[in-house]
Amino acid sequence: MNCDDIRALLAARADGELGAADSLRMETHLGTCAACTDIAARHDGVVRALRQGLRAHALYMKAPAGLNERVLRAVQAEAGARPEPAAARAPHRADSPWQRLAHWLVTPSRGLGLGAGALAAVALGVGVLVGRPDTAVVTAHDITASHVRALLGARETDVLSSDRHTVKPWFNGRIDYAPPVTDLAARGFPLIGGRLDYIDGRPVAVLVYRASQHPVDLYVRPEAGSDTEPAVRTERGYQLVVWRSAGMGYWAITDASADVAQAFARAVRGG
Repeated sequence: MNCDDIRALLAARADGELGAADSLRMETHLGTCAACTDIAARHDGVVRALRQGLRAHALYMKAPAGLNERVLRAVQAEAGARPEPAAARAPHRADSPWQRLAHWLVTPSRGLGLGAGALAAVALGVGVLVGRPDTAVVTAHDITASHVRALLGARETDVLSSDRHTVKPWFNGRIDYAPPVTDLAARGFPLIGGRLDYIDGRPVAVLVYRASQHPVDLYVRPEAGSDTEPAVRTERGYQLVVWRSAGMGYWAITDASADVAQAFARAVRGG
C-alpha cells in the first residue's frame, strides 16, 4: 500500500469502514511514513471537530433581535387583527414571543384566518430556530463506528467472561450507573463479556454477546423518557435495534440479519 492508497482510504478509515486486511496494511504504512502519519492525524482532527460540532449548540441559530415581534405583528396584520403595543401586552415572564405566537395561532377567531404568506413566514421562522441535527442519527453513526473498531482491533472486551455475576460488577466504579446484564445462552445468545466505550462524549457500557458466529454488541446507557418498542434501522450494512425501557436506552448492533437482531432484542426484553 503506497501513499496515494493511504490518502484515498482516510475517509473510510475515519468512518470505520476499512476491512481488517486494509486496516492492518494502513497501520503498517503509517508506522513507517511520517508524511502520511501527519496527514492522517490532521484528517482525524477534522473528523473529530465535525462530529463534536454536530452535537454542539453552535448549530442553533438564534433569531436576530426584533424578529419575533416583527413576525408576530405581520401575522396579526394579515389576519386582520390590530397588533397591540409590546408594552401594553405585558406578557407573563415565562412566555417567550414564540409561545405567545403559538397561543395566538391556535385561537380560532385569529389563527384560522391566516393566509398562506403568513403561515410560510411562521414556518420559516420556527424552522430556523428548531433546525437541529438528528441526535439519533449521530448516535447510530458513533455506535456503528465503535462496533467496527472493536471488531478490527484486539479490544472486543475489557472483561472476558460468560458469567453475568462477573461482568456486571466489573462496571462498578467505572461508570455512574449499573447496566442490566442478562444471561441469554438459553436463547441462543451467549454472553462473551463487556467493555467500556465513549458515545456522545460519555462512557457507555457495552455488553458483548454472540449469535452463532456473529458478534452482537449491546450498548446500554441511562436515557430519559417513556419506554419505547424496539425499532430496527440499518447503518452501513449493520443491523441496529433501538429501544428504551425502565430509564435505560438500548442499542443492539450486529452484522447478522434483521431477524436475528430482532430476536436478540426480544431475548433481552424477556419476550
